[in-house]
Amino acid sequence: MDTLVVPAWIAKDLNSPDAGTRLQALETWVMFAPAGSIDPLIQAYASNDDDRVRARAMELIEQDWAHAAGAGQ
Repeated sequence: MDTLVVPAWIAKDLNSPDAGTRLQALETWVMFAPAGSIDPLIQAYASNDDDRVRARAMELIEQDWAHAAGAGQ
């Protein structure tokens, strides 16, 4: 399995004790990251104990997949 690559700034925010900070980190990431750059989203989904953060991470992963599938047409 490939190693996840997560920039330090988002790793810091994804490890915040505040769920709001973690959610904001996800939103910021998807605004600026290139399509297909979902490693931080996978990390957030796999390692969070907050259901809101996990759900939002999965929504963003699915949106990225849908975008990639649409671009391949």
